[in-house]
Amino acid sequence: MADIGPDTARIHGFASLGTERPAGNLVAYAMPAAGQAAIRGDAADATFMAAASAALGAALPAESRAAFTDGPLSIMRLGPDNWLAVHDADAEFGVRIEQGHGVHGINLSSSRARLRIEGDAARDLFSVGSRLDLRSHTFPPGAFAQMPMGNATAVLHCRDADAFDVYIARSFAESWLVWLRHAGLEFGLITA
Repeated sequence: MADIGPDTARIHGFASLGTERPAGNLVAYAMPAAGQAAIRGDAADATFMAAASAALGAALPAESRAAFTDGPLSIMRLGPDNWLAVHDADAEFGVRIEQGHGVHGINLSSSRARLRIEGDAARDLFSVGSRLDLRSHTFPPGAFAQMPMGNATAVLHCRDADAFDVYIARSFAESWLVWLRHAGLEFGLITA
């Protein structure tokens, strides 16, 4: 069994969820800590967009509900002037973005816990706690949404046809996990 406890919770936000992918058709496991930053600015401002692109190493997506992903970097447009950037391989990413580069960035690295849910029944599981249409033709790989799910607001990012990253405020992580385990019973969800 994966090492879980206070140190693990400090790292990824879940005290009772391991980081190793369990065997099974529908599984949930915590993802390692990642650098996260909120980027705020006017998408119509060419100077801001150029500064953001330089700071992030990629252009901010103009489309809502579509994430830009290149290797370990994902950027999601949460609102007209708000993006969430996540870097899987750089835990200090949020700190670096917050420190300048002509971009208003806020380090969110420790604000959201993240877990991955994989399996054929993942979309059905999410439909238990969400009102969005998450069928594959309306929510394909690369899509994301910020929405109420279960007992918390989540950012759901479709990484692959049956693989999703879920971002939950750390203060709700454990109670949301209780909801997830209960909702997952009918689908055979196995958690790490």
